[in-house]
Amino acid sequence: MPKDLMQAVKIRFLSFKGCPGAEPTVARLRAVMAADGIERPIERVDVPDDAAAVRECFYGSPSIQINGLDIEVSRRAGQPCYGCRLYDHGEEKRCFPTDAMIRDALCRAQTRRLKVLFLCTGNSCRSQMAEGWTRAIKGDVIDAYSAGIETHGLNPNAVKVMAEANVDISGHRSELVDDLMPIDFDYVVTVCGHAHESCPMFPGKAKVMHVGFDDPPGLAKSAATEEEALNHYRCVRDEIRAFVETLPQVLEQ
Repeated sequence: MPKDLMQAVKIRFLSFKGCPGAEPTVARLRAVMAADGIERPIERVDVPDDAAAVRECFYGSPSIQINGLDIEVSRRAGQPCYGCRLYDHGEEKRCFPTDAMIRDALCRAQTRRLKVLFLCTGNSCRSQMAEGWTRAIKGDVIDAYSAGIETHGLNPNAVKVMAEANVDISGHRSELVDDLMPIDFDYVVTVCGHAHESCPMFPGKAKVMHVGFDDPPGLAKSAATEEEALNHYRCVRDEIRAFVETLPQVLEQ
């Protein structure tokens, strides 16, 4: 790792008292760092209760954060969990992460990821799906965000159909674009016509592009059954995934 990047890496280890995976995780973390020649302090954080879990964006004990990101890139601030945490180890789950997970997280810290904002009118459905997909399948190269010109709350049907595709966005919240203006975005992708027409001017180098998708709630209004309504959401969900799979190359054309 280049020296300047190595010095910028901030490593935090979070756990609660008595967690059986705490010491094995710290030992693995130190071993991987030593093998890769990374000499950085590890900040140990005690998480005593639910309030602390929310404050620390804690996803269960034990947990490693590198440069503020959980080592599982699909996880997102806003869905903290106070309790024991299990990691996938092939066909079984254990209370400590694999060496490969730790190494991948350290490698991601070496590379500057593109910051991409998905923008729609109310940040309730399409932009939330886009953020969820991007974090799930492109989290190694993109830091994804979503926001709205207004805030309409998280659409429960969007949560439901994303969960069917094994992407959890239940902890997302509807955010106002004005609150994210301080972030130096590389790209802003508007996913509905109103957001594109109302898109504010972003400071810095942010490039704005429009990739429109149909509005699932609007399509579902004429549905005769709940299943028919959900099918509209599923269709848009899959269209958004297909777009996300083209990232980041399509952004740079």
